[in-house]
Amino acid sequence: MIRLPLTDLPDRLSSPAFRRWLQLPILSFCLLFLLCACGTPPRPTNDAGPEEMENFRAEMAHDAVKAGDYLKKTQGGTNISEMTLGWFIYDVLTELSSQDVELYDYFNKDNASVEGYLKTRFKTHPVEEIAAIDSLAKRGHPTLRLSARYALEALRHIPDSGEPSDIQERDRRELAAALSTLQDLLQKSSRDVGSSRP
Repeated sequence: MIRLPLTDLPDRLSSPAFRRWLQLPILSFCLLFLLCACGTPPRPTNDAGPEEMENFRAEMAHDAVKAGDYLKKTQGGTNISEMTLGWFIYDVLTELSSQDVELYDYFNKDNASVEGYLKTRFKTHPVEEIAAIDSLAKRGHPTLRLSARYALEALRHIPDSGEPSDIQERDRRELAAALSTLQDLLQKSSRDVGSSRP
């Protein structure tokens, strides 16, 4: 079976319905292509050129728009799917860590990757991992690191359509709060990052 990088985050992605979905030939081929395209990026250096920094700013601006779109849907009562939000957060964390050596080393500890981090350390200890990123942010480069912190926070509040309506509403409120803060931080990253690279 072909597996997405975030198949195990959270556990609902391994549901029978999701496994049946993966068995569709065309979709499975597309997922295989995406999986092959995803790899651990190189460790950041301090010699990024203007073009690379401009690309990063554009990525942050694009991600901020997407976070805003998900925020509006969530505030409107729509449950964002686990796969949609999971891929988005995976991309955000990968992009953020490409500009921050300490963040990169934290996610890639013990030859892991952002994917591996999410499927192991974050999956089993989400609260502790968010606290760890908070601690990193207090040591420097708070915009990037708090962006990562609220990206992870969003993953903790994905609504489950199988839950009672009041639980779903609570999860949407908490997800909306995380997405709102994430959007603001990504916008700030787009404006500020580049003049002093972490």
